[in-house]
Amino acid sequence: MTRIAIDAMGGDFAPGVVVRATYRIAQEHKDWVLILVGDEAAVKKELSACGANLPNIAVVHAPETIGMDEHPVEALKAKRNAGLPMCVGMVQQGKADAVISAGNTGALVAAATLMLRNLPGVRRAGICTSLPSIKGRVAIMDVGANVQAKPQHLVQYGMMGEIFYRNVLAAPDQAVKVGLLSVGGEEGKGNALVRETHTLLTQSPVDFIGNVEGHEIFEGRVEVVVCDGLVGNIVLKTAEGLSDILMKIFVNNASRAELSKDPRFVEAWKTFNNEIDWREVGGAALLGVNGVVVISHGRSDERAIASGIRIAAGCAKSRINEKIVEALKKEEAGAVPKS
Repeated sequence: MTRIAIDAMGGDFAPGVVVRATYRIAQEHKDWVLILVGDEAAVKKELSACGANLPNIAVVHAPETIGMDEHPVEALKAKRNAGLPMCVGMVQQGKADAVISAGNTGALVAAATLMLRNLPGVRRAGICTSLPSIKGRVAIMDVGANVQAKPQHLVQYGMMGEIFYRNVLAAPDQAVKVGLLSVGGEEGKGNALVRETHTLLTQSPVDFIGNVEGHEIFEGRVEVVVCDGLVGNIVLKTAEGLSDILMKIFVNNASRAELSKDPRFVEAWKTFNNEIDWREVGGAALLGVNGVVVISHGRSDERAIASGIRIAAGCAKSRINEKIVEALKKEEAGAVPKS
């Protein structure tokens, strides 16, 4: 049984989209327990609009909410009864296997770091998500948790990203190659952080193929891209913004060409939309903390929240944290051969 604590009041369109997404997932996965944490009256009102009561949805009242613009640490101190820290607390207490929130990202990262602490051997937690490529999905880490990374942090991001990809995104027996994002493919390109990280990654247990440039992310040259949080966050938001604009341009041109009624176009558009839309991912995993934590966009809609819940369940069911700890122990002992 997979138990997921969901911040019902987190996000620009909460609690409506969060509750409806939870209801949909509860219908799809009757063996999952979904715990909505937030204003009980508001949550139950949205649930009643969804349909009949479902036995695998629980509601826990949280009298406070942390706003998107509040200072993360100060808000956590002032609002201990907010839904976001209460969700993290459920994971800490063993009452939930994972937490997902589309609320204040800084507050979620801070709560997870302070309450759950890092996994044994992890130097710094990082955020891992995926982007589309011509060959499928590409995991990228870090996309915002650690903007002042050290080479040792990035090496561990490569290892954790590889484990995430292999257990959540990969097809069975798929090779997982790791690349380091830089300004050039040649060894020696990039700043001091990139150059030192390159040296350490060549000695790590991952299948490291060297530096990759920005365009190679989407060409699918590697399955995992490693970078610091500043660069990763810029890449992620640029990619998402570009995909939104491309879809709008595509739809406008198709409409002018009167293709919208052609069933072949409709089917092709549906496939294209599913492959490129960020909402299909729905959330990024905060890897390295002692619990499963998934961060969703503040602007998430029902589709994005539902996708994020699936990511959280996938991480929990695959016991991804146990595999991270095991890999780091073996790497420290020098017992992991290169793939």
